[in-house]
Amino acid sequence: MSLSDLKKSKDGNTKKRQFTVDEFISDAENYAKGAPEIVSSDINNQLNLTQAVIAAKKYVADKKAEQEAANKTKKPFRHATFTLSEEAITQLSELAIETKLAKSHILRILIDELCNKAQQEKIHKLLGSKIG
Repeated sequence: MSLSDLKKSKDGNTKKRQFTVDEFISDAENYAKGAPEIVSSDINNQLNLTQAVIAAKKYVADKKAEQEAANKTKKPFRHATFTLSEEAITQLSELAIETKLAKSHILRILIDELCNKAQQEKIHKLLGSKIG
């Protein structure tokens, strides 16, 4: 590159393409791949505004769908406060150490087990009933 290449050209008044910050950011991935579509020295390869907006909306929709899919796989938990005896707290702590599970996880397992047993007993009572 010579010094003459750095000199401003007489075509300095050429109209430059206007775009929003969002459009510029959405084109960053293409830029990283070496194929920018909005910001490019080759004006012929640029997307028109409508195409850029459509591409940006698709990108945002895809990201939103990914987040929704990730959120569906997470189990929602709520904080709960309850009172236990000192003996129950000690036993729960020992269980947590022995099993290497969180105390809340142990409680969820036990609650699930109790609920399943109760449901099984109800089914057995209904099936064993002699009321016709």
